[in-house]
Amino acid sequence: MNSLRGRVAVAAVTAVAAAFLLSGVVVVGTFAIELHTNQAQQAPPQEANPPDDGPAFDGEGPPPFIRALAVRLAVVSLSVLALVGAAGFWLGGVALRPLAALRATVERVVSTRDLATRLPESDGPEEVDALAVSLNAMLERLQRSTARTEATLEASRRFAAEAGHELRTPLTSIGMNLDVLARSADLSVGERRIMADVTREHERLLALLKGLQRLARGDAAEAVPRERLDLTEVVDAAVANASARHPDATVTFTGPDELMLDGWPDGLRLLVDNLLDNAVRHGRPDGRVQVALTVDDHTVRLTVDDDGPGIPDDERQRVFARFTRGSNTRASGSGLGLALVAQQAMVHGGHATIDTAPLGGTRVTVFLSPSATQMA
Repeated sequence: MNSLRGRVAVAAVTAVAAAFLLSGVVVVGTFAIELHTNQAQQAPPQEANPPDDGPAFDGEGPPPFIRALAVRLAVVSLSVLALVGAAGFWLGGVALRPLAALRATVERVVSTRDLATRLPESDGPEEVDALAVSLNAMLERLQRSTARTEATLEASRRFAAEAGHELRTPLTSIGMNLDVLARSADLSVGERRIMADVTREHERLLALLKGLQRLARGDAAEAVPRERLDLTEVVDAAVANASARHPDATVTFTGPDELMLDGWPDGLRLLVDNLLDNAVRHGRPDGRVQVALTVDDHTVRLTVDDDGPGIPDDERQRVFARFTRGSNTRASGSGLGLALVAQQAMVHGGHATIDTAPLGGTRVTVFLSPSATQMA
């Protein structure tokens, strides 16, 4: 029978029939024994001292054969109940075996993320096969949707890379021309002011272009090979570089001597650089930036604190979006810094949060995946 419902029904009918059959055997056997006993008692005695067949029936209570019948029925009922339970457990396992195989296949799809895998549709009962057909249809739709999404992302990455390459050359040329014009002695004060404004806009465009290219690389980071690296060394180098870029700010770093993990070195360096630039840019002039790297409960935490005005509570999640800036910010920027931080944290199996720093400004905490970490 190829129906799970039918198999369960047959098992139930078989168990009930077995119970009735055994009960009938007990009843018939008991009456047969009683009949044989009565015939033996009515026969003439063969011995001077007849055997003792037990106490005689005194007329009170049920007859002995009724009591014997009740005892035998109780014993048989308990035995049948145990046998039916064991048989039901075994038959249930047999009936649910196709579902277990289906679950194992689904778990394999989830673990490998291979949407091309299909579930067997003709190896089990009708209900299980119908479920397999529905799951296969869902996997096919997910596969098509994922393929379209990947194609769109690949097109956007390729566009960003090609556009960045095409724009970098003219922007570099414009920057060189601006530098030459800025050195000219024939410029008036008003013209120099205009040149300074144009130079700032040029620098902003270059920063925006670099940010877009880095975002495109980050979106494709799953295809980048990972390697074993020392996160402490990455953060320490980034802090030293930030101190050189911003000599007026005081940037300090505390952390373990060594913290090994598997990751993308360029992506992690990009994450730390953007955190530090964001903290220095939005902190107070000649302010302080405190960087800490810790491991708690096998979870890596990188915190960067500044002494700026902070970010309001209702904006702390929104500022991780691309081209988004906080309402309290005073410094210029493209709005891509924290977006890059969130992206790289996600690429490395973690996430980023924003809180209030002990210095009074913003604390950005990056949680990284605890897998394959080792602290010295």
